[in-house]
Amino acid sequence: DAERRRVAAQLRGRVREASASPHANHVLQKCVELLPVEDLQFVLDELKGHAVAASRHRYGCRVLERLIERCPSWQTQAIVDEVLGSASQLCRHTFGNFVVQHVLEHGTAPQRSFVAEMLLADIQRLARHRVASHVVRAALVHCAAEDRHQLIMAMRADPNELADLAHHHCGSFVVREMRREMKR
Repeated sequence: DAERRRVAAQLRGRVREASASPHANHVLQKCVELLPVEDLQFVLDELKGHAVAASRHRYGCRVLERLIERCPSWQTQAIVDEVLGSASQLCRHTFGNFVVQHVLEHGTAPQRSFVAEMLLADIQRLARHRVASHVVRAALVHCAAEDRHQLIMAMRADPNELADLAHHHCGSFVVREMRREMKR
């Protein structure tokens, strides 16, 4: 445990740099996975104000995912708020979408609901989007029943749109998940 803390101490002041490194990001992720959450506050503090940029980064997104998985919501609130502030762009981003999916899986009920409302505003387009469709599917799995119902009803509102969605190369996966959800 002392050895882990010593390694983590070497990352202090270098978290943003480490999260963008193809090698150091693995060390940082391992620290997040293995250290007690109270010892991780410096990581969250150094990422504060930079969560959106980290979400869009090939390696930084992984560090944020580990933090969201491991730390309690009171500890990640500030960085998750930053992510939610840009969720409509991040859900379409190659790396950012994974962070939004982690918020759906590990976030609080209000955070999941916020993402569902954002998706609902443009559900037909997002369900067809190459990247955002994965976030829509995650919402159909992890959101509260009421939010899932609203998303499904919005996708089913126009039978022609639903048929088109079912035949779309990305939307077809969303429709499959929607059908699974309706059988629950």
